Amino acid sequence: MPEEVARSRREAGLRFSTCAAAPSGQDGFGAYHDLYAMVADVVRLDGAFAVEVTAQRLHGMILFDRRMQGVAHVRSPRRVVRDGFDHFTAQLVLDGALAVGTPGGVRTAGPGEIALIDMNRPMETRAASARVLTLSVPRGEVEAAMPETGRLHGAVLPQDRSRLLAGFLGSLLGDLHLHGPGDRQRLARVTSELLGLALSGHDPQGAEAVQTATSAACRRRARQYIDAHPAATPDAVAKGIGVSRSVLYRAFEPSGGVARYIRTRRLAQLRTLLAQPDEGGRIADLAYRCGFSSESDCSRAFKVAYGLSPSEFRRLGREEGGQDALPRQSFAGWWNDLR
Repeated sequence: MPEEVARSRREAGLRFSTCAAAPSGQDGFGAYHDLYAMVADVVRLDGAFAVEVTAQRLHGMILFDRRMQGVAHVRSPRRVVRDGFDHFTAQLVLDGALAVGTPGGVRTAGPGEIALIDMNRPMETRAASARVLTLSVPRGEVEAAMPETGRLHGAVLPQDRSRLLAGFLGSLLGDLHLHGPGDRQRLARVTSELLGLALSGHDPQGAEAVQTATSAACRRRARQYIDAHPAATPDAVAKGIGVSRSVLYRAFEPSGGVARYIRTRRLAQLRTLLAQPDEGGRIADLAYRCGFSSESDCSRAFKVAYGLSPSEFRRLGREEGGQDALPRQSFAGWWNDLR
């Protein structure tokens, strides 16, 4: 498949419906459970169940329009540690209500309100009947707007704070398919600015703001260094960005530690290489290039993260090259880009 055709297909968006899944021989709930399995455990609530999803890429973000009935999504502490997701979601409720449970309690977002979820922390959402626009945002975009991201998990932004972002997202999804990569990059910048404006009322004050801003800056520098030096150890990262080990470890403590983050970035780099159709290098060589010292260790970690061994992932990608990709595989690729 020519690259421009594949790119056009990725930009065209993805659609899923439990009603459409049933005729293929798979139960609608089972199909949605498999579609979402990479991100959360799907639980069927009492009563009728139905889900429709439309999704679009927005540069480094993903915008979902979901109509949900009788469904819950759960991220347990074990899943959070295992899957390595490190982004945020902003859940704009258009109709109905979305209940968001976190270790801090349960809050409900109604029409016009935005619930914020840190994917690096346990959570549960429940929708008896709701239509929700979900914006998946890289952590760096959120930290740029508000360094103290720890206060955001489970927060609900009232209508007066979210009105501009809600109006923009509501109009964007229907027209996004008309825009190419350049336009989408500019639209993503506008989205980031409006998200920052919505978050501005949650800024911490005084010494807390200074400390959290310092940690956010440390994480940004560390991430840049790690991506450029995938074989680096935590000590090497600290030395490379000019901070002490204690400062580095404290900065990454909310996301599971710097060692975990280094491994996550190594796996993401390997996945990107394996997805390139013209990359024919031996997996052992690619693993070494991405910072792994052992092919077996790399394969085990890759399978835990993505559900497939590196060789299986490469083979599946090549088999899909000549046919339409299944929605769940495309969704998986999109979410992997947010790790």
